[in-house]
Amino acid sequence: MMLTPEPLDPDANTLPSLPPHIHHWLRAVVTFGFLSFVTSVTLWLLLIYRLIQWQIKSKRTNQFVILIFNLVWADIQQSLAFVLNIEWLRISAVDINSPICWAQGWFVSTGDLASGVWCFTIGLHTFASVILDYRLKPRYFYATIMVLWTFIYGCSIVGVGMYGKDLYVRAGVWCWIHHNLNDLRLWTHYFWIFLFEFGNVIIYAIIYTMLLQRIRSGYYTAIEAERVKAIANLMVVYPIVYVICTLPLASARMASMSGQPPSLARLCLAGAMITSNGWLDVLLYTLTRRIMVFSDEPPPDDNGIDTFSAFWAESGRRFGAATTIEATHSAGEMQKPRRIRTGRSLATINTGNESSDDLCGSKDIKLVTTTHITSEPAQPEDYLEMEAEARRKRPRTPVGRWSEESGNMKEFQLERIPD
Repeated sequence: MMLTPEPLDPDANTLPSLPPHIHHWLRAVVTFGFLSFVTSVTLWLLLIYRLIQWQIKSKRTNQFVILIFNLVWADIQQSLAFVLNIEWLRISAVDINSPICWAQGWFVSTGDLASGVWCFTIGLHTFASVILDYRLKPRYFYATIMVLWTFIYGCSIVGVGMYGKDLYVRAGVWCWIHHNLNDLRLWTHYFWIFLFEFGNVIIYAIIYTMLLQRIRSGYYTAIEAERVKAIANLMVVYPIVYVICTLPLASARMASMSGQPPSLARLCLAGAMITSNGWLDVLLYTLTRRIMVFSDEPPPDDNGIDTFSAFWAESGRRFGAATTIEATHSAGEMQKPRRIRTGRSLATINTGNESSDDLCGSKDIKLVTTTHITSEPAQPEDYLEMEAEARRKRPRTPVGRWSEESGNMKEFQLERIPD
């Protein structure tokens, strides 16, 4: 048996006319919502293509990419909720009897909660892979994804099952759960939003602290430590973006539950910020984890810190080692070095200005050579460049591959023909 909420008051009933000054605020909400929707759908389609391509070529995928796929799907639902405000701008009113109102309330409930769930899950996955070097087995990983989506939609279905079509009414300048249903708002939505906000901050704070501790303890080489420090600073951005986007609306709704409803302008500002979660997630993950998103081959699941790319940090040397050669004469005196650059390696030879004269006048010649070779691991952009080079050399079709093999055979036969 469905429950019936309290009779609608002016704050929950149809708003016959939008205040003139609210039009500009609501246009901002729609604009940022549309930006998030377009960018999220674009990345979502790209990920579908990559996942299908990887499955065909390598029969495997990557756990982090699957998590990004789910986060982007959550952002699509969240952004769609605020894009629907274009209907209220069109009619210059908020009509609770319109099916748009119910659809908007549903997408707000599922989109906001799903975004928090997957941001928090990505944080846990990052902690497990980077700090603990641990990943779930595939069957448990996909089972966890199913459980999380069941939880997300289950929280929204609880309210719909209790109140049906009367659940979503006007809540400011868009539709959501009736403002008198404070317990339902809290325990199916905002309790979890705040939990994921603080959870994200705690998880990334632990990751940041442990990475810095490893750097100080000499866990990484000098070159690795420099890159890991940049990545540790990068990880701070993830919880900051999520908290900044979600906290204003969550705090505004909590204030309304305590009897202090926010102004419509403040509500629109908070709505523009939370719907920006989508395009900011797309920007953040494509810049910092691009090797995971744009790779032609599925990245190995055992890649931890190597999957990050601190785009503001200076890139180190690529595809080579730095070699320093120090040569001294028998007296052991270190003269001014002379540097010779060959290819990607650097050779430093210590020699005096009158070394030839010294050698000619000396009975015993003794040369002491010290060689220092320093190498560093490949960066994410290195893998991308290697893949691009492999694609350029790879025949595009079976016919092209056959033609290349035939051409190589002909050249071999011509070489065997005597003059």
